[in-house]
Amino acid sequence: MIEGFLLWVEAFIIQYGLSGTFIIALLESFIFPIPTATVIAPATSFGLDPFLVTVVATIGSVIGAVVGYVLGFYFGHPVAEKLFKKHIPRVEKWFDKYGAWAVLIAAFSPIPFKVFTWCGGIFRMDFKKFIIASIIGRFFQFALFAYVGSLFGPTVLALMGF
Repeated sequence: MIEGFLLWVEAFIIQYGLSGTFIIALLESFIFPIPTATVIAPATSFGLDPFLVTVVATIGSVIGAVVGYVLGFYFGHPVAEKLFKKHIPRVEKWFDKYGAWAVLIAAFSPIPFKVFTWCGGIFRMDFKKFIIASIIGRFFQFALFAYVGSLFGPTVLALMGF
């Protein structure tokens, strides 16, 4: 299974490069189910520059976060309930307790960021704080995965026969 995924990422990187990373990061922030970090580490393992990958993925992800925020703002609970029903009550508690920190934590961690982008709009979070938290959290998460992939990925790939 891992080999199949790595073959897909390798083909994806060869064909789409940084623009593909941008698109995945953009879509993952409001609807796409595959976390961007799962593509970033292999992408840098296959030779993409970790700093460029981090910047491009962060830009794409924050634009996607804005899309999620706007969708949440205008379509609110009815649409989000259909997409993320089980997560919304928990996320609302996080927003009440932590405010912008909830977005930063979700942006950095493996928590589904897309739920927080929609909820940012639903709960009318201050947009400036939302953007700042998204940029900081996503940049550091993507940098971590990009540099880990760059440093250790080639050795792991060689051990796997790539």
